[in-house]
Amino acid sequence: MTLLIGALTVGLILSLLALGVYISFRIFNVADMTADGSIALGGATAAILLVKGVHPLLATTAGAAMGMVAGTVTGVLHARLRIHGLLAGILTQIGLWSVNLRIMGSSNVPLLREDTIFTPLRDAGLMGSWASVGIFAAVVAVITAAIVWFLNTDFGLAVRATGDNGPMIRSFGVSTDRTKLITLALSNGLVGAPGAVFAQYQGFADN
Repeated sequence: MTLLIGALTVGLILSLLALGVYISFRIFNVADMTADGSIALGGATAAILLVKGVHPLLATTAGAAMGMVAGTVTGVLHARLRIHGLLAGILTQIGLWSVNLRIMGSSNVPLLREDTIFTPLRDAGLMGSWASVGIFAAVVAVITAAIVWFLNTDFGLAVRATGDNGPMIRSFGVSTDRTKLITLALSNGLVGAPGAVFAQYQGFADN
């Protein structure tokens, strides 16, 4: 039973990674390889901030924000410099390998003695129980609902149209460069966040 609960917990954490990849690959129609570096970037950022005494929620938010920065870099390479989306993601991913090592200062940052977002659950005796699984599922459900809402806004519809038929949506005066930048940033923000959370869950961050 413990293994099942652990597997469900990890699956719920990484489901945000799946949502981020879904946005870039399925909706936006770009095979964004940045995600491979963004998840490690989110973990590295959160870990080093936790070691320095930053509140776990702020550290997790910073991990998501750094993921958005990585996505923005890919967006600039793709939308502004006209580099193919796949190649732009690979270039950013390769660059993030060095960036992550620079942020952490070593190949591994342990968090076993640091307070994390899971500390309150452990103190309450809920960690590793069905209650913790329910909490994680509720958080994922809220984020998923927010993404569904976003994709049904005017800008969200423009994002979906950009993925389906870029020339058509440009004929209506929509800047596809802007939608690409924002969408890739959002996608990688959703990848960086679970990277930050997973690093806290496993008790260390590595590259």
